[in-house]
Amino acid sequence: MRIVAIVALAAIAAVNAHSALADEPRLVPFIADYDVKYGNLSAGSSRTELRRASLPDQWQFESRTTASGLARLIMGGTIVQRSIFQLEAGDLRPLSYRYDDGEKGSESDVSLDFDWAAGRVKGISKAAAVDIEVEAGLQDAASMQALVLLRLNSGAEPGLIAMIEKDEIKYYRHTLLRHERLKTALGVLDTFVYRSARDGSSREMLLWYAPALGNVTVQAIQQRRRDGKKLLNLSIKSYRPGS
Repeated sequence: MRIVAIVALAAIAAVNAHSALADEPRLVPFIADYDVKYGNLSAGSSRTELRRASLPDQWQFESRTTASGLARLIMGGTIVQRSIFQLEAGDLRPLSYRYDDGEKGSESDVSLDFDWAAGRVKGISKAAAVDIEVEAGLQDAASMQALVLLRLNSGAEPGLIAMIEKDEIKYYRHTLLRHERLKTALGVLDTFVYRSARDGSSREMLLWYAPALGNVTVQAIQQRRRDGKKLLNLSIKSYRPGS
């Protein structure tokens, strides 16, 4: 099982791109709980939360994924992914990113710090040192989801987003596919479906955003691009506004 893919799915929440243009870009705090499946098998549950951080103009985007059943043999403890970022003049800049796979002394953990004044991002990713030059708009795996939310809530398309992955910068393209009425645990909802993928990647994620629920993600599926085989599936169980 690709654990990072599960956490990436669990971290996703965004608003409908067809909403009216706001006076200023904004974020809306929320808490959403999801069921996680690997193929057709239940793999556990996940919670995603967007809230204000302790300092002015700073926010925190966090996901916690806990395995159940046989998935516990692979995932171990609770996986936590967290980004602290800052809003500046309608832009989003990550400040720190942490990924903990729930195992003590694991070499899969990630700890990155962004120094925008010096133009560097430094830290440790999967036991390897990271020290690379930042580029305009660079995000981490969690802040990228917040940036998508920010752009869509401002009436803009997410477009192409640069994201740091290990010690490389990769680019994810977000494309609107269709409108769809989707049956969920919370009822039948009108949604907009987006694709998120890297050019040339063998995998992609499909994301269903529901305006009636504050436009958060109500379903997310990772699948193979060549044959559409579903690999991971996230389905919403509950949603409530944050504070």
